[in-house]
Amino acid sequence: MPYIHTEETPVNCKLLKKIQSRRGMENGTVNGEMAFKKSDTFRISRDISDKEKATIARRKTEVYNCLQKFGMNCTMSSLPSIAILGSGGGLRAMIALQGVLAELQKQGLLDAVMYLCGVSGSTWCMSYIYEHEEWVTQLPNLEKKLCEQLTNTAWSAKKAFDALVEPSKDDTYSLTDFWGNVIVNAMLHELDYHYFSEERRVSSYGKVPYPIYAAVDSNKLANNSKTHPDIWFEFTPDEAGFIHRGAFVDMRLFGSVFENGKLKEIKEEKSISYLRGLWGSAIASFKAIEDFIKHLIFEIKNLAFVYEELVGEDVGEVEKEVENVGCPKPEEPQGSGCDCHSISAVTNHLMNAIEEKSHEQYDEHIRKLTKFLEAERFQHIIHNETKRSIWDTLRILRKTVSCLFEWKWGTISNYLYKCTELNDKDLERHEDIKLVDAGLAINSAYPLVLRPERGVKLILSFDFSEGDPFETVKDAALYCKESQLPFPDIDISELEKSKDNPSDCYIFQGNNAPVVMHFPLFNTGNCRDKVEDWRERYSTIKLSYTEEDIKDLLEGAKTNVRNNTERILQAMKNLNILYHS
Repeated sequence: MPYIHTEETPVNCKLLKKIQSRRGMENGTVNGEMAFKKSDTFRISRDISDKEKATIARRKTEVYNCLQKFGMNCTMSSLPSIAILGSGGGLRAMIALQGVLAELQKQGLLDAVMYLCGVSGSTWCMSYIYEHEEWVTQLPNLEKKLCEQLTNTAWSAKKAFDALVEPSKDDTYSLTDFWGNVIVNAMLHELDYHYFSEERRVSSYGKVPYPIYAAVDSNKLANNSKTHPDIWFEFTPDEAGFIHRGAFVDMRLFGSVFENGKLKEIKEEKSISYLRGLWGSAIASFKAIEDFIKHLIFEIKNLAFVYEELVGEDVGEVEKEVENVGCPKPEEPQGSGCDCHSISAVTNHLMNAIEEKSHEQYDEHIRKLTKFLEAERFQHIIHNETKRSIWDTLRILRKTVSCLFEWKWGTISNYLYKCTELNDKDLERHEDIKLVDAGLAINSAYPLVLRPERGVKLILSFDFSEGDPFETVKDAALYCKESQLPFPDIDISELEKSKDNPSDCYIFQGNNAPVVMHFPLFNTGNCRDKVEDWRERYSTIKLSYTEEDIKDLLEGAKTNVRNNTERILQAMKNLNILYHS
């Protein structure tokens, strides 16, 4: 659809042309300026989008053909809607979901699935496979490539920091930028610059399940229970938004600036690397980020590649020159012990300030470092290969550490700022919203598939959690109670008895409620009597796995599906009978 101007203020023409050209879209102009039609930017509605409806209509052909192969006599208008949920769990979840999908495809069941929804680590798997058109036919090859990628030891911290140059210039820069571009990159050995909206091309033909990713509003989470409906935020290739409030923005404009329902400034769409940081940040730790910040300080301290490659002088000689800059010696914090006579001295104290979590000392030492570098000698030092200047590095360091001390995550421009249509004073008054990993609330995307508008009747819940394997389904029951949605009755006392050694499949049913099939990853079926050993082997805090670990985990996930194929198929048949009874 062409973008046609209505009442919007003209926006950045150059950037919009770049965005539209990249996607091959038609252009609409007014007085030589580009603008979006209001209905193409955001919408206030509890219903799913027209684009999703069109995609699901095409997906029904695949589902219909799949069910026919299993002898189910159904019509296009009465197809049961089936959804897969992949829980969080870091790398463990990413690898396990890959195994689950591969085995479902091998058993011929994947084509019956309408929606694929993920939280945290499962979103890493989804964003990996959805780069490939008709990925359902390529899963064995994608699995092999994933194994090679995750065991590849080659990783460039330098390139990761380079990816932060542009984001660090924005006021909304947060630890999400750092986590996604640096630490998730270090775990997955991949900087992914493609855009989530480009997955429209992959999903729109209906050849693969429609993807939905989850996040939560951290401000609302702080003020409400983790099962409160207002906190939930979803991403599809078409749009992103608050599901309970029914307020959505075109995915291509997620992060752009709005005011009172009008598009004020277009910003480039967030990359998948950023979104992986947003979706998968629950495992973030101060220590992990701190260690990588030290890499940045180390770069500035040594300036080895800058001094030796560009200046062509010995580091010691350059530092001696810096010492003679003659800038006024700032007043030192009491007890800091900073001699202020070299870059090395200041950066050493910066390291100490980070370790001691002292924001005051950090600010003081960063000012001293800046004075040294402001000397004429260092104004234009730029690394040959990456073009990242010393000032870029300093800005990234300054902003990242400030975000670290504030624990600032997921800050993004609020598309609902001053939007009176929503009648939500809390959302209207903030220029930014703060989104974080949905695993901090419910570690599975139940709220997304339980939206009545999606009409999901069978939920295949693959739980990759490290701890209580039933926590997600118990939380989902509470969510439905708060949201007044139907959900099967859960006998919590019975589940408690088997949480340390669960079976491989649990089926929950209830009147007028979707059927939930729940599959704990580590269970007595694939782990025998060593469930706890497997949990320890695949701890969430582990940031890397060996090839043997990956292959064993893939096989464990596949075994769960293989052992329960007949039960899944029977559940599908039961739904079909129910529809036609």
